[in-house]
Amino acid sequence: MASESVEPHFNLATDPWIPVIYQDGTCREVSIQTVFEDAEQIREVSGDSPQQVLPMLRLLLAILHRQLSQGGTKSEDDLLDWWEDTWESGHFDLDGILAYLASAKDRFDLFDPSHPFYQVAGLEYAGKDPDGVDELVADVPKSDKFLFSLRSKGRIDGLTFAEAGRWLVFQQAYATAGIKTPVKGNTHVKSGKVYPPKGAVGTGMLGAEGGVFLEGANLFRTLMLNLVLFDNARGGRPIVGCGEDVPSWERGEVSPDYRIPTPGEPYGPIQCYTWQSRRMRLVPNDKGDRVIGVISCYGDIPVVMDKEGSELMTAWRPSTSQQKSLGLPYAPRLPKTHDPTRAIWRGLASIVSVGQDGDLRPGVVRWVERLRYEGVLSPEEYPVVAIHAQSMAYGTQNSVFADAVDDKFDLSVSLFEHDSCACNRALATIDSVDQAVGKVVNFVSNIQKASGDKASSTVATQERNRVRESVFAELDAICRTRLAHFPNEASAIETYCAEWRDEVRRRLLSYATRYLNECDRSFFEEHEGMTVGRAMAILRAGLFQTLGRLEKPSHVSENPETVPTEEGRE
Repeated sequence: MASESVEPHFNLATDPWIPVIYQDGTCREVSIQTVFEDAEQIREVSGDSPQQVLPMLRLLLAILHRQLSQGGTKSEDDLLDWWEDTWESGHFDLDGILAYLASAKDRFDLFDPSHPFYQVAGLEYAGKDPDGVDELVADVPKSDKFLFSLRSKGRIDGLTFAEAGRWLVFQQAYATAGIKTPVKGNTHVKSGKVYPPKGAVGTGMLGAEGGVFLEGANLFRTLMLNLVLFDNARGGRPIVGCGEDVPSWERGEVSPDYRIPTPGEPYGPIQCYTWQSRRMRLVPNDKGDRVIGVISCYGDIPVVMDKEGSELMTAWRPSTSQQKSLGLPYAPRLPKTHDPTRAIWRGLASIVSVGQDGDLRPGVVRWVERLRYEGVLSPEEYPVVAIHAQSMAYGTQNSVFADAVDDKFDLSVSLFEHDSCACNRALATIDSVDQAVGKVVNFVSNIQKASGDKASSTVATQERNRVRESVFAELDAICRTRLAHFPNEASAIETYCAEWRDEVRRRLLSYATRYLNECDRSFFEEHEGMTVGRAMAILRAGLFQTLGRLEKPSHVSENPETVPTEEGRE
């Protein structure tokens, strides 16, 4: 007699699935309910991949936003009072949160027969069996390329319900674009395939953005710092109490077909944070204890243009190309994505500065500035906030994952005030550092010229690029430390920046000297009017131009390492 399949259940609200690290170093999987109960004891959320963290934090923030919205629209003063009282208490008032989770408990079940969490009930491919779970897990390559994966091949025949829940949330945020297999009910099928609408975002919502969140000393602080309660970018529309801004799990029946959002969507952060970019269904095994397959196709097509009032966790940029292609009278704003090869602090201006194009900072940064302005977040009691950037990078028409970003640095809260002397001087110093690195790259070009290097332009360019990244790596710890300890007192700023530039200059001169020693160039050989000595003199003049005069103590030599002479090389 054939055994009957077991009807599985796994409720994300009450069953453990979110990996967290407690303050004492203990690692556990906890439920959504336990996350809020233990938030002040938890140091941070973890995951199977670092890029799972931001989607899970956005889910938790959506719950907080939705619970706060239950009482309707509130005044800014009331919201600030609530935020300050909660921050000072050090923990959440659990009554409202637990009541909301209880009221929507069935909507958090991964296998609910009517409305499974982040999925579509009964979803099936048209004429095809479900995909294996390797399509769900981001770091598992195709079987013919498994040699290059660090994951054990024997583990991808199935996932625990907790693992499947984490990857489900990840995929709704970061899913790749490309050709999809039709599901039953698709009306946008061409030659047996489904494509995203022309010109639309084909990845998940976060895949088109440069995700940024603020990180505090524990998970409670992290959630509170990112819990934006009002924002001028919304043009008077409330965040708390916005009737149209509801999470995906409160929606009614969802069509298996993809959907072009209505004008105005997403209406706010709740909808952004829970955006359903895919129609998905997890397939459990007959025992009802593991997920062995997945069905996935295009869902709600992400809308990111001019959505800085709804999407609060990315920086923005004006797009003149979109202005021309769409024939708009203005340059629309698009999310500013991260460059996986570039440390996030190097682009600090886009995160904390307001330029001629307007306020393009992430909403969470604008929120902390407002908290400082209102005196709610004291720089004496909370001098440093960590900025954490996460994203995925794509290749081949966004159809595959090519790279990932997970970068964090501490930033003095004095730099969250966009028009302050501290912010302006810090950004000016970073700009001078960038220019100084360019002088070192130019130095390398001059060394190549002086030696009569006949390498191809491609090889020469590769060497200069290698040097640029190597120099920035040398300066990375210096600049991160300086940004974390940037002073709040106006009287100390100029001296601090001068010391920062001095430190950078010494390190660059040291690097240039080591470069000469390693490449073993003749000090006196001349080609095209260039010698090694002349190249070094040009570098010193360039560093003086960009970093200013070196303020050296009497016991410190201006040149930390003597440039070797021709005799010294023999």
